[in-house]
Amino acid sequence: MATTSTGGAPDLPEEVVSDLLADEHRRHALSILAARGEPMVVDDLAAAVLADDRGVEPDAVPHADRRALADELYTEHLPKLTATGVVAYDSMVGTVELRRPDAVPTDRL
Repeated sequence: MATTSTGGAPDLPEEVVSDLLADEHRRHALSILAARGEPMVVDDLAAAVLADDRGVEPDAVPHADRRALADELYTEHLPKLTATGVVAYDSMVGTVELRRPDAVPTDRL
């Protein structure tokens, strides 16, 4: 079984990495978090993902679309990403932060 090395942290099996990268929104979110290098408010992350998908600025993303993707991030994507330790979610301020950038090869994002 192939694993991805994470420095002192437990390795993630290749199947887990593949599952994390299977969804386009998760891939974009991980890529944006890696590029940003700091925590992001989930609504801002949703806007950035949709803006990237659409080739527009985040401010051009309609509020309803941003809210819909933020809800999807909360219910579908963040649980998977936090369970693996790849991201951390701070519910006090509503931010998500990439914790294990080495767990997912950037050439696969």
